Amino acid sequence: MSDKNLSRRSFLQAAGVTSAAVASGGLLASTGGAVSAQDVEWDRTVDVIVIGSGTGQLAAIKAATDGLETIVLEKAATGGGTTGISGGGIWMPNNYKMQEAGIEDSREEALEYLSRATFGQSTPELMEAYVDNCNVMLDFARSVGLEWELQSWFNDYYPEFPGGKVLGRTLQPVSTIEGASGGGALVQMMQKAGEEAGVEYLFETPAKKLVVNSDGAITGVIAESGDATLNIQARRGVILASGGFDHNEEMTVNFLRGPLYYPSAVRTNTGDGHKMAMALGANLRNMNESWGWPVFFNEEYGVSIPALAYEIGKPGTVVVNKRGERFMNESGAYDPATRTFYTYDNGTHEYVNIPGFVITDSANRNLYTLAYTQAGAEVPSWFVQADTLEELAEALEIDAEALVATVEQFNQYATEGVDPEFHRGESGFDKQTAGDPSRDDIPNSCMAPLTEAPFYGVKIWPGALGTCGGPQINGKAQVIDVWGNPIPRLYAVGNASGSPMGAGYPGGGATVGAGMTFGFIAVQDLESLESL
Repeated sequence: MSDKNLSRRSFLQAAGVTSAAVASGGLLASTGGAVSAQDVEWDRTVDVIVIGSGTGQLAAIKAATDGLETIVLEKAATGGGTTGISGGGIWMPNNYKMQEAGIEDSREEALEYLSRATFGQSTPELMEAYVDNCNVMLDFARSVGLEWELQSWFNDYYPEFPGGKVLGRTLQPVSTIEGASGGGALVQMMQKAGEEAGVEYLFETPAKKLVVNSDGAITGVIAESGDATLNIQARRGVILASGGFDHNEEMTVNFLRGPLYYPSAVRTNTGDGHKMAMALGANLRNMNESWGWPVFFNEEYGVSIPALAYEIGKPGTVVVNKRGERFMNESGAYDPATRTFYTYDNGTHEYVNIPGFVITDSANRNLYTLAYTQAGAEVPSWFVQADTLEELAEALEIDAEALVATVEQFNQYATEGVDPEFHRGESGFDKQTAGDPSRDDIPNSCMAPLTEAPFYGVKIWPGALGTCGGPQINGKAQVIDVWGNPIPRLYAVGNASGSPMGAGYPGGGATVGAGMTFGFIAVQDLESLESL
């Protein structure tokens, strides 16, 4: 990393800030909404402040490339946020790789698809802003060294919706980082591009409050570094890119539609940007939503593992609840699969599908991975193994009679190649992501009977890659207050905003793609502003 990545100590020394000076100013003790600009003595002035180093890095790169002095404040000791542990894909309708491959797409098809795939919780303004700017952003990203290739799976999650595509809209980054791929490579490549453009990165420096002037415009940020406070002025604007609120239990309990187990986002995602914006009167959108995916929980190491279609939807599996009943299309996309956990029984007053149980047999285990356990390998201690379905049900505390009946019915479906209950294997997504096209012994590439003992079972839970609700934004990525007015010079992107994807998850990379695109849009807007 270059000298632009200042340590906390060197930055504080350069700024002449001490803990005593902070205490005398009383800023750490200030309460309420934002800090008034007239009460702040600035330690540093830049053009643009980006809070967070995940998808927000694209905004920082754009600003610095265009000649704006830009600083990134990152709460963690290293950069990348949840983007850094993601697959790194971006959902880009009508992208250049589709055109090269001869895959037809259009603005009209993309908007038609989004209008359905966002399930009524986005707006035409946001959807049009995304579709009209995503490829402009992509061209810029390529100009700073970020190249892409078509991703062969996890494309549109609802390809049968009007305007949907089975292949082409999801791109994955081409890594130039030795030993890294996916999101890990993407954030490192973006940081390298940022450093080369002149972006300064401050790690272990969480933003705490926004500073507002007498006109209501955001003029800077109060951040903490060690025992001291940094007062950083922004001449053009501040971009919130601090991630979701997955690890803020108070917020997840109060906002999400139901319980969230073992979230996969980085632990620094505690809703910091949300709270800063809320303190200013920001309106909120999609706060009951998350980018859901089912997870296993490795009890041995205390970590969650994604339970996705390419494992739980492979031939020879079913997912059931404690009543022994199936409740999802196991081969379907992970976000809609997660929604199925939240069926509430108003007779017993419980979420009857939490936890779920993946049930499989030896034929499946010998062919496919499960919870990242290799095919044919000895299963970990937190799996349950039994010689009969009845014994398996007893060990998992599942209704044994119902489980046997469910598996018998599923086996008939698998033999016939049709799942009339959950339509497993019908969607192009199912076939592409979960199906095994090499199998010529089954009529449906996603389904095979469960007949070979021993049988295996393991719990799965409703988890999330990240929350996707936050401050309401408009098509310029400006944060909107409760009266419907933009808060001047404040922007929000990624999971620190009310997602332009609404209540849906259109396809693989929709979260990273939206964060990068709206970061690009935010910079385009703030570049039109006069410096304060």
